[in-house]
Amino acid sequence: MNKPLNDRYVSPEPNRLIIKSYRAVNRWVSYDVINIYEDAFVKIDSSISISNIDKISYFIRRVLKNHYLCSNKFTDSIYRIIQRVLSKTYDESIFVTCMSAPLVDILGFYKSKGIKIAYIIDAWENSIEYIAAHIESIDIVLMAYQDSINFLKKYLPSHLAKKIYLFPNFIDSNVYPKKVSDKIYDIIQVGRKNNTLHEWAKKYSAEKKHSYLYQKRNKRGMYYFEDREWEGNNFQLSYPSLVKTLCQSKIALVSPSDTSDIKRTGRVSPLTHRYLEAAMCYAVPVGFAPTGGEYVNFFPKAFTTFPKDYEKFKDVCNRLLEDGNLRLKITNENRNYVIENHSAEVRYKQLQQILSNYKKN
Repeated sequence: MNKPLNDRYVSPEPNRLIIKSYRAVNRWVSYDVINIYEDAFVKIDSSISISNIDKISYFIRRVLKNHYLCSNKFTDSIYRIIQRVLSKTYDESIFVTCMSAPLVDILGFYKSKGIKIAYIIDAWENSIEYIAAHIESIDIVLMAYQDSINFLKKYLPSHLAKKIYLFPNFIDSNVYPKKVSDKIYDIIQVGRKNNTLHEWAKKYSAEKKHSYLYQKRNKRGMYYFEDREWEGNNFQLSYPSLVKTLCQSKIALVSPSDTSDIKRTGRVSPLTHRYLEAAMCYAVPVGFAPTGGEYVNFFPKAFTTFPKDYEKFKDVCNRLLEDGNLRLKITNENRNYVIENHSAEVRYKQLQQILSNYKKN
């Protein structure tokens, strides 16, 4: 069984970890959140260190495990042989956070006298078989989404299924301001654009003359906010910029990834980081709640307001924008819940318990 998210057990003897980080080889903005996770653990536990993924290993992986060759058995055999030849041994346990599931095979380049841990964020349904094929080289698999765990366990015998733990997205509270007073924008859509919410918000902002911010891609594929003078069309949206703008917004439109691109995600309906960011920035989440277990089983029902049609959406926005006291009450409750249950400190304690249980078994 997975342990409760808010379990406060702390191992009396913290386990020394080396976090092998992708930050030296992957500069995409989504990895800003991963880097914050890693840095937060180091701030909590000085025995944890960060070391970059070896670039030669990453390059070999890019060449031999691209989408044209990843299902080729001969190439896979060559890849595994190269991993054994080039593998490095560490005294400490190895921890790797993977934004996408196929990146877990980088652990094949490392041997550890401790424990090898993979933390997988976006484990979509179409990547589950890939994880199952590489799970024997991993001692502990942490997964952010309960749906992904449920799918993966169908592919594994019971002794391998015991390696898997729910480890949802979390926040470093130090990244966000403790107080926010300057709310100059009414509505912002964060994360992947949901077309239903987008059309409702456009219609509402036109009718009521309220501001609505949403991300667009320019010709270079860079994200930027529409009608923002201080961010030109060639500005790549940085994480500090997103936090700053979200802190200035009253309502955050949120949606799990499956409602925007089910062909990409399958039946995984995840708690994405955007829900936590909205809470930490004192913005009220309005939109579609995840149906995945990491949200349904632990989050208060009132955390996200879910309007079923445009008229309900309009009523919700009217109420939130006109009643600042109501908005403050909701945002304070949401923020406190996230800090108490989804902070880096809580995840660190959860990780220590997982490691302690592993050693006992």
